[in-house]
Amino acid sequence: MKVLISFANPKMGAKLFGLARALFSKKDQELFIVALHVVSVESESEGFPLLTEDEIFQAVREEAAGSAFHFETVGFPSDWIVPGIVETAKSKGVDLLLLGASRSLFSDDLLGGKVGDVLRELSDLDIAVLADNGLHSPIEPVIYSPGLESAPLFPFSTGLSTFIEKPIPVLAGSGQREFQIESPEKFRPWLPFSLAAPDPSKNLNLAIVEYGTYKSFHSVLLDRKGLSFLILRTGN
Repeated sequence: MKVLISFANPKMGAKLFGLARALFSKKDQELFIVALHVVSVESESEGFPLLTEDEIFQAVREEAAGSAFHFETVGFPSDWIVPGIVETAKSKGVDLLLLGASRSLFSDDLLGGKVGDVLRELSDLDIAVLADNGLHSPIEPVIYSPGLESAPLFPFSTGLSTFIEKPIPVLAGSGQREFQIESPEKFRPWLPFSLAAPDPSKNLNLAIVEYGTYKSFHSVLLDRKGLSFLILRTGN
């Protein structure tokens, strides 16, 4: 399993790296993570300090130290951010692209801007986007699953369930058996899907949603304070 994580901020890179490890914890021996940072030459003029390669990748390299899986970093200066991500994903032959973005990017035009461009350019690749709203450890996920179109979320999330060593609650509008989940013991039904605010006592901080669900309900989902989103768009 080869995963490309692409990030601008080193802190986001560390989060994406940790998330990739968690999602594919059941395939640790087969996992290959490529960490990509395309350095914009205009970053300094936009108020962002220019960082050295060591500063950019320090956190992910520390996380990768001593791990059983393969790990590689790729960084190069360019203001062609989207082509850089697209070409790296193609040349590395990755199975999944994991992108990081702040939630502000999603509020007006769904998955717009550079993220939207990448989704269009790599329409045949599975892409997951972390819309970060202060995600922190420990990860406490919930799956929003209103219908059968969300079926890809379940195999996608089994490794995460194993990593956190407990079932992932599901806000579902369909019976669990309809999804033909291979390991149903990893999940437990929760409440009917109503987009009601999750029980704050559960300390949920990461909602896993399919791209179509996010597009349909994003205005309501964005009102979830303190909740980050992992949005999966499966390739054609």
